[in-house]
Order: sequence, then structure tokens, then C-alpha cells
Amino acid sequence: MAERVFNLPDLGEGLEDAEVVTWKVAEGDAVELNQPLVDVNTAKALVEIPSPFEGTVVTLHGGEGDVIAVGAPLVTFDVAEDAPVDESILEGAAAQEEEPEAEKPKREAVLVGYGVDQERRGRRRRLRPPGQPTPPQAPAPTAPAPTPAPAQEPAATGKVRASPVVRRLARDHGIDLSTVPGSGPGGRIRREDLQRTIEGDGGIAPAPAVAPGDEERVPVRGIRRLIFQKMAKAWAEVPHVTTYRSIDATWVDALRRELTDDAVKVSPLPVVVRALVEVCRQHPKLNSSYDPETEEIVLKGSYHVGIATDTEQGLIVPVVRDADRKGIRQIARETAEIVQAVRAGAASPDQLTGSTITITNVGTFGSEYGTPIINIPEVAILALGAIRERPWVVDGGLEPRPVCTLSLSFDHRIIDGAEAGRAMTDLAALLESPFRLGALPR
Repeated sequence: MAERVFNLPDLGEGLEDAEVVTWKVAEGDAVELNQPLVDVNTAKALVEIPSPFEGTVVTLHGGEGDVIAVGAPLVTFDVAEDAPVDESILEGAAAQEEEPEAEKPKREAVLVGYGVDQERRGRRRRLRPPGQPTPPQAPAPTAPAPTPAPAQEPAATGKVRASPVVRRLARDHGIDLSTVPGSGPGGRIRREDLQRTIEGDGGIAPAPAVAPGDEERVPVRGIRRLIFQKMAKAWAEVPHVTTYRSIDATWVDALRRELTDDAVKVSPLPVVVRALVEVCRQHPKLNSSYDPETEEIVLKGSYHVGIATDTEQGLIVPVVRDADRKGIRQIARETAEIVQAVRAGAASPDQLTGSTITITNVGTFGSEYGTPIINIPEVAILALGAIRERPWVVDGGLEPRPVCTLSLSFDHRIIDGAEAGRAMTDLAALLESPFRLGALPR
């Protein structure tokens, strides 16, 4: 037997660390090749890391909530000389070790929770010793011990089948997952199952509010920490200006109804996404970024639209790539798929990076308009307000029309107010024209 150290592998372009969310093994456990070891929260998604070895866990190098650098020790194993090894899992960690830290190139920001900042690297809290007592040795390598339950959620682990995201949501609401019926394969509890319980369908009330006179401290970790950092940086460094335009959404609503069927539900959002891409062609600075190192405005020839999405982990921005090459129905279908993947913690890095302009639908929560913060390094973000019937002047008379207010926040260093106003005028003209809307790819 020999000790082998498994370092945190490279989990994707631009990632240099990850936060431990849930250990699925304990010190002393016997593990099989490719058995899940741990769920980690990266700047892109929740990732499950499998074991590259078959052997026994000697040391877990970090506790839940700790941030571990790529290439730093994650797990130490006791491995037999002839035990099988999955070299593909080890490649990322090995490559990272060989790369001198001083020579690492600065990489583009990752757009999750409005992205992460390059300057934050190396300032996050580093791993601490786990300090956990060693559990009894598992009976045999072929029958690994069940995942140990964290002390704070004894009822939500054990034999209950659920993802870490569902377990965390249950813990936050004080819900015993063993009482929630699962509709997934093998009785697996889906997010929808838990949501029904939270809303009262399962007969269990949400966790009570903080008692009068008391206080509760919530650790700022994972994606929420990234949101803190990115929002502060964007607001401090970018001169934000927001301009507004109310539009008659009659034809937007008519088009989305026409395109909706049993296969695809089309909301106003994909219609606006496709229209915004056309306006970006006419006003290319909307679809650009700023490179502070070279002091250059980078005009983008690709149109990757970020969709700001509310999740239990915080605000995440999945991306509809090459929106200029897709019709409204395809954009609607892809938006639904990536939003579902994000909320399930299963989005891929490609689905969460590379947006060139972002849309946020504040109308989902009933807001008429907003002042969204720019998703740097982008230079513009569009907020879509609620569509409500209001009095509207038509041919000199008042008629009830579905009206929507659009809010465009822009970087005033890059885009002048007049240019932003012209862009909003062009967007409004497109969205209010049945002929131009009808000419958009469907």
C-alpha cells in the first residue's frame, strides 16, 4: 500500500479554486474507482468530483465551506500498488502543478452571479484542516460506507436520494427530506417536489422568521460571495447610466402567442432577445467590452446573450450562444433548457461563460422597470419590465394596450447618452412594428 495525493483538478477555463460544498466520503472510507468524492462550488457551477483511485481515504484536505486552490491537495488515499487509476481525472491537477504560478495568463472573467473578478484570485480564505474524527473503517471496498450526514441536517441525508442543491434548500427551510415524496427515478427528490412542500402542498411550513430581538448570521459563501465581489467592482469602476423607454407590446405579445405550441412555450423574453441582437448590429458598441490593459474597446462579432437568472444560490447568468443565428423558438427552447440546468446545479461551463450582452427580466417579479448593474466586462444590460394593460394613445385616442418599460444600463465611458437613446429608439421601433417583428427568424 502507498499513499497517493489527489489534487483539486482543473475544472474549466479560468477557474483557479473551488469551494467544498458536500463531502460524500469520510476519512477511513473505502472507495471505488470513479466513486463520487465531493461536490464543489466553482465560479461556474456545482461540480461532482469522482475518485481517480480505488483505495482508502486517509485525509480530507478541507472542510465544507473551505476554498481550495486548483492543484492543491484535495484527498489523500491509501492505494494498493496494482490498484486501478483513472488518469483522465488526474490530468487537470497534474497540468496545473506543472504550470508556474507567476506565468499564468490573466483569463477572461467567468459570468456567474455577474461573473468573477481576476483580481480576487489569491485573496479568498484558504483551506483549514478538516478536524473531523476518523469514522470506522468501511467493511469492504466493494460496499462503501454511506455518505456521512453533516451535523446540521441529520434527516436530510442518509438514504434519501437528492442532489446537494435540494439538500441545501431543505436545510435552509428546516425540512426533513425523508418526509418529502420524490418523483424522480428510484424515488429521487427533485427540486419541484421540495418546492411543493415549501409552498405548503406537503403540509410542512417553511422555517420561521428570526425571532424578535434575535439575529441570524448567514455566511457569505459560494456564488453569493462572487456576487458581492462582482457587483461592488462593477459599481465602483463603471459609470452607470440607465435610460428608459415604454413600448406598446401588442405585437410582441401577439407574436409570442403565435409561436407558442405544445412543444415550445414562447414568452416575450426570446422575442426581445432576438430583436436586441438586430439592434446590436446597428449599434455595435452595445455588444462590446472594454480592455483596461490596452485601453481598447473590443467590438464583438459574436452575439452571445446572457440571461440573468434567479436561483437558490443567487443570481446566475447562463448564455444563449450565437443568438444571431437562431430563431425565436430556438432561443426560447434553449433559454428554458439552460435555466433549468442552472437551477438544478447541472449547467456546463460552456453554458455559463462568454456572454457579450445581458438581459434581465425584472417583470418576472412584477417590477415595471429596473436599474440593472452591468455584467462587466460587458458595457450594456437590458431590463425587461412587466407587461401590463395601460391606457395608450393610438391615432389621437386612448386605447387599452399591453405596455412594457425597457431599461438600458450602459457604461458611459463607452456609450454616449445620445447613442444609447438612438439604440433604444430603434429597439422600440422594431418591437412595435408587426412587419419588422414578423420578419425576424422564427
